[in-house]
Amino acid sequence: MDRETGHLPISVQDVISSLVWVKVIALGTAAAGKTCIIKHFCEDKFSAVYQPTVGVDYGFKIQKVKNHELRVHLWDLSGQLEYAEVRSELYGGTQACILVFDVTNRNSFESLEYWLKEAARHGGGAVHTVVVANKIDIRGKRAVSAEEAIKWAAAKKLKYYETSAMSGEGILRMFCEVLEVASANISKDQSGIAGT
Repeated sequence: MDRETGHLPISVQDVISSLVWVKVIALGTAAAGKTCIIKHFCEDKFSAVYQPTVGVDYGFKIQKVKNHELRVHLWDLSGQLEYAEVRSELYGGTQACILVFDVTNRNSFESLEYWLKEAARHGGGAVHTVVVANKIDIRGKRAVSAEEAIKWAAAKKLKYYETSAMSGEGILRMFCEVLEVASANISKDQSGIAGT
């Protein structure tokens, strides 16, 4: 190209500094549905074939929230205990955390305390965190009532959501609300536009 320096209508640096980047991590036991929730949000699809996350999985989506296009990085951290060291490296720079449990698996609910403590230990405890009850589409096998889960979340001062990664129920609403709070919490120095 024969274009001279300074002839672009807007500088590349101005464009980059105007972008809002949001990092969201998903925590919870293996098979709670973290990967499926993220895949449904990013790709609007569901896979019935279970493949455990090895270490970490990643999703990306540009999502419009309050007239701003957010660059959303979604980190799906493996729920298997042997990947604790890998997870510990990925908490930095996080703006939001979704704690996911499977409503048909009581152990996944009872382990939420463990995940909260791990996040706090590695610097992810001060970020916007919500509780997500997944697999609400599985009727008749629910092992954790909404009332009990809501009470637990309220005791921790966490917002509570119910989702189905299979049908997509509740996923978009949950992410939009989480991203709205997370992006508002990003300082203007980091984003250039968050909170305006």
